[in-house]
Amino acid sequence: MRRGGPFRMPGRALVVGMGVSGRSVCELLLRNGVEVVATDLRPLDRFGGTLDELRAKGCRLRLGEHHPDDFLNVDQIIVSPGVPSLLEPLREARLRGIEIVGEFEWAWRQVDAPVIAVTGTNGKTTTTALIGEMIKASGTRVFVGGNIGTPLSRWLLDGDRVDCMVLEVSSFQLDTAFLFRPEVGVLLNVTEDHLDRYRDFEEYTESKLSMFGRQESTDVAVINLDDPVCGSRPFNGKGRLLTSSRNDPRTHAHVEDGRIVVNVPWKPEFRLDLADLRLKGVHNEENVLAAILACLAMDVVPEAVARAAGTFGGLPHRVEWVRAAGGVDYYDDSKGTNVGAVVKAIENFDRPVLLLLGGRDKLGSYAPIAERMRTRGKGVFVFGESAPRIHAELRDKVPIRLFPDLEGAFSAAVERAQAGDIVLLSPACSSFDQYESYAQRGDHFKKLVAALPG
Repeated sequence: MRRGGPFRMPGRALVVGMGVSGRSVCELLLRNGVEVVATDLRPLDRFGGTLDELRAKGCRLRLGEHHPDDFLNVDQIIVSPGVPSLLEPLREARLRGIEIVGEFEWAWRQVDAPVIAVTGTNGKTTTTALIGEMIKASGTRVFVGGNIGTPLSRWLLDGDRVDCMVLEVSSFQLDTAFLFRPEVGVLLNVTEDHLDRYRDFEEYTESKLSMFGRQESTDVAVINLDDPVCGSRPFNGKGRLLTSSRNDPRTHAHVEDGRIVVNVPWKPEFRLDLADLRLKGVHNEENVLAAILACLAMDVVPEAVARAAGTFGGLPHRVEWVRAAGGVDYYDDSKGTNVGAVVKAIENFDRPVLLLLGGRDKLGSYAPIAERMRTRGKGVFVFGESAPRIHAELRDKVPIRLFPDLEGAFSAAVERAQAGDIVLLSPACSSFDQYESYAQRGDHFKKLVAALPG
């Protein structure tokens, strides 16, 4: 079993949050004879029949509201990542000494394969997927999931066997992970995000750094020093530290004369031409450096690392070129759901950018976007729930117009664009004001682009 110690199933458990991961936890508990209560603020009709099988197996559903007694009459509470840790019934249970654990850690405690964990405000999905492809290229059985794709609890339910795991880990998952200790931990960057969930930026930063606190001397921490927060924080972990920077040759991985140069102390030097990468852009160079360090630290053969780096083309909705029309290039970065991601996206272009910005506000400052748009921008077109606040903050700094929805903002940007310009959807906000997901928002943008003549 994991180094977290022996794992025991509770006699009676409460599962809070009935998304995909919560439903998987319920099924695993029921399979092991645990008495299960499941709660969610959404009513039954919002689940489209996905809970029927659990109810048939004996899971007691408590939907539409949380009942405080349910939190106090169990041995263990397992919470999904989207559930706020300051929820009042959870506070009461904590005072009673009832163990509260996140779905991610609860599942990790049952895993015996070594883990590479990737966190950061931006780039973690791309980096996680790239590391997975590098390991697959070596012929090793690997599970790639966690905060992306398949939840760890779902993998346990399916019962697949693997030799290694690559897990994307969010700050929400780390907030309820008290034993989690990856063999290799990767931190890409920390910029303002989720300030609607955290007291301040410092608390959010500490959440990201927390996974290094339990590492031991045999473990490895990979940190991107190009990020201002990561580069300024002293490393206090016990693991072996490997650093990356595009421009600093003193780090273990950097870029020099168009080549990636990697020197892991206990490995031969590794070199790779940037021209051989399908992933392009400053932000992706940082992701690739981190991925290579993580894989070499996990003894992935260099040939497999180079082969996967040369074939991996990235993921949808991440500074993804959609098409050119009338000499204007259109890019979908709907996954750019925070200000730091938008700044990185703009940095990829040396041509005028018309930026589509908006969605559900995360309450951070939009000023860094204005700073980038002053030199590279041609106009900002804001839409959705957050549009009035963004407009109020930026109207004296950059040319900006306000619209109720993406379609209106898009039409105005197209009308303003000239040959050689970039129209970029990089919203800096979540999608949940008008869309079910960032992917649905990005797909809408793509449909609008596809309908353009030329």
